[in-house]
Amino acid sequence: MRSVIVLFILFSVFAPAVHAADDAVAKAMRLYEKRHYVEATTLLRSDLPSIDPGRQSAAHLTLGMIYLKNAELHRALYQESLTVHQDYLQKLAAAQGKSRSRFVDLYLGETLLEAGKPDQALKHLERFAADESVDSRSRAVAKAAIGLCYALQKNIEKADEVWNGLDRNDPEIKAALANAYSKAGFRDRKPAALADESLADLKKTGAAPSLRQVKNLISAYVSAGLIEKGLDNARRADLKTFSHRESMSQTKVITFYDVSLLGGLSQLYSQAAIAALEKAAEDVKLRETANFYLGEAYALAGSLDQSIKATASVIASSGVPQQYRDKATARQAANQYQKGKHFEAIGTWDELSKKTPEDPDLLAEILFSCGRLRIECPRVAQKASASADAGEGKRYANLNIALGRYYEGKKDYAKALSCLEAGRDKANKNKIESNDPVMLVALADVYYRTKKFAEALEIYFEMSKQFPEVRQVQEALQGIYATEHKSAGDVKIN
Repeated sequence: MRSVIVLFILFSVFAPAVHAADDAVAKAMRLYEKRHYVEATTLLRSDLPSIDPGRQSAAHLTLGMIYLKNAELHRALYQESLTVHQDYLQKLAAAQGKSRSRFVDLYLGETLLEAGKPDQALKHLERFAADESVDSRSRAVAKAAIGLCYALQKNIEKADEVWNGLDRNDPEIKAALANAYSKAGFRDRKPAALADESLADLKKTGAAPSLRQVKNLISAYVSAGLIEKGLDNARRADLKTFSHRESMSQTKVITFYDVSLLGGLSQLYSQAAIAALEKAAEDVKLRETANFYLGEAYALAGSLDQSIKATASVIASSGVPQQYRDKATARQAANQYQKGKHFEAIGTWDELSKKTPEDPDLLAEILFSCGRLRIECPRVAQKASASADAGEGKRYANLNIALGRYYEGKKDYAKALSCLEAGRDKANKNKIESNDPVMLVALADVYYRTKKFAEALEIYFEMSKQFPEVRQVQEALQGIYATEHKSAGDVKIN
């Protein structure tokens, strides 16, 4: 729905400059509609220098929209990967004796650290770092994470003691330190410069960066706002590959991934979206359309004040259709809620939900905010449920999806499953061309929570055709599936 207004504006304002169906902006928009986000941004970025100056702002608007959707998807994948990996790695860590993985403590520790649990992470990371049977580089990587745990605990002296003992001549360790400094917020230690050194050192050897190194480089570049460097590393990486593969026996192999890669990609795409949309907003003809998306992008990046400013501009503009001003008002209420104005925000949502004629997309917008913020919105949910039950066709699919994600947040998985399945295209149930990938991730989560592992795996298998980085969620889920069924077999997915 959101792309309809943008298409109208792009091709009405810039119609004289549109030369043919092969126009790069039009091609990218078609790929966007199919949810082929990487293809779309790759195409548009490569053609950007040759696009007519009169269409540059339209190109940047389109580019920003695509990056924003990719950022939202990777945020959802990151959150799901954190959940699934914590469950999976805890199961692996519970093994005893020779059947216990040597590397599980490293990856469980890093996952717990990503989940904001440095105290729990420290125990596993220190256990791994103390194991002298493990190679020295992997132990050094663990020590870089141990230092970050101490830094997050405000024990900077202890963090430096650990970090100062690491070999900074190793490009992999330099990248690990760059990541640790960036996540600790130590910008004065210039993590991006350290990342540059890591890449330069590696280039001398002729080797390609490992995926672990790539995710550390992206983290450092994101923290410094170096979008182009981050995108370049992401573009060159094989995102489906693993971080480490451990052979436990002739029949059992455990594959480990870096969960933080998905979080880094989400932040990177979010920054890229903001940069492109800000350029589009420089054109007065597209300013409010760009601000509509900028309000969402800033909120995703945690920049609430900027989101409030951009969204207020949309609400105040008489040139924006009322439907989109209402959606902007619903988003602004979410911003105000996060600012502590809870009563006012819920009052705004309740008033918007009473508007006539009824707008299912507006109700969906409110529920998406309630679900994202984990807020109880009973009156809106009741109105939305009645509307969804009475409505038919694709016009109500988005409302069913919003209800499903709202109930997913409330852990009412039976209702969530019913609503999400009602919003899914039944003829193309797992195809991203026919279904919002974020909805599919939510549905896979509900399947996982209700132990419908095969259904969840089917979704991730289909998604991985377009988004290879989904592989990390897919393999962890497959590992849990094997464990739940007490399978002693190989959990490797080919």
